[in-house]
Amino acid sequence: MEIQRGKEGMKDALYNRQYGATAGCTVRLLENSIPRGQGNIRHGIRADAWFGSVKAAMEVGICGHECVFQVKTNSALYPKAFIEDALADAPGGVHIVLEGKASNGVPLAAIGYRYSRKTTLFFICTKNAGSTVKGAEYVMKYTDGYGNICTRLVDRPDLIAKFFASSNVIDTHNQLRQFLLALEKKWLTQNAYFRLATTYLGINVVDTYHLANHHKIINVSANDEKKMSVCTFAGILANQLITQAEQLSIEPSAQFKDDTATLPTVSVTEKSPTSRLSSITSADMDGKLIIRQLEDVNQQLHFLVKYELTTDPSGRKRTKARQCKLCHIEGRGRKDTMYYCISCGLKSSFCNDSNRDCFKQHVAKIKRTTRSSSEPFTEV
Repeated sequence: MEIQRGKEGMKDALYNRQYGATAGCTVRLLENSIPRGQGNIRHGIRADAWFGSVKAAMEVGICGHECVFQVKTNSALYPKAFIEDALADAPGGVHIVLEGKASNGVPLAAIGYRYSRKTTLFFICTKNAGSTVKGAEYVMKYTDGYGNICTRLVDRPDLIAKFFASSNVIDTHNQLRQFLLALEKKWLTQNAYFRLATTYLGINVVDTYHLANHHKIINVSANDEKKMSVCTFAGILANQLITQAEQLSIEPSAQFKDDTATLPTVSVTEKSPTSRLSSITSADMDGKLIIRQLEDVNQQLHFLVKYELTTDPSGRKRTKARQCKLCHIEGRGRKDTMYYCISCGLKSSFCNDSNRDCFKQHVAKIKRTTRSSSEPFTEV
């Protein structure tokens, strides 16, 4: 995945000057997944018209893979005018196939497909991407003169039928998220960050819904009337998450045994174990969010929390960032972090990631002051 930053922002991206923006993006995404030269596995790639061009198809072919792209506006080197003239008076269900070879030697095929008397669809593919013999028909729906909905089967090549069988996956996902779940319409806001968080939440809910469908956890029956809707699923999912969160906040040690695990962010309450051999009171922790907590050799709890929000001169709210104390002492280069050990004071900033787990090292370095038979430290 990559973010497209507009024409000016992407003009110097790798391959863009050579192949154009969409073909360059396609090649970059492909190489990030399967680097050139590692071509033992051939992949079949289907993409919509944003990616579709002759240059994109020839570069996918030279990488050792097969592809089917729909072509619309990016029609350079594509025989679009010839196909349009050839199918001008053709009825729905007719298609034409033109074979050729790209400048880099990749054999390609251009397909024009007429699914109605008015519309021609254009495709570019590598030669071995699929078959152009008759495949599953397109079910066209229309209304007759009496207002009845009728259907008509329209022939189409097998390659095109398989393309449309999977090309609408993103559209189906968006329909569930935007029109059925519709969190953005229910949680109206003018806060851009809350709006983005709402969209991310909706994406995750729909992904989970599809996973539950795929693994037959829900909607085992083929009867559409008995299928669980995404809204009903979201309600059940929310209830389970809230119930699980309550269990975690009451007794987190029973849920996480691995000392590399990190507690989810929870709001500290009187039920939280802040009184366990710790000098930190509930008042000190009021409004703070525990990111992680560790016990040192003296059975003293250390809490990693986020610095509080501050307001900069421009009026924008942001979280403080301070240099990691341990990285500075050990000369590992400057590393800013938003977390500090509230048990040791505001100046005790420590990294908390897989590469630099300075908070864990900080707690491990604390010397014993009381006799104890416990392990050096355990995460709770």
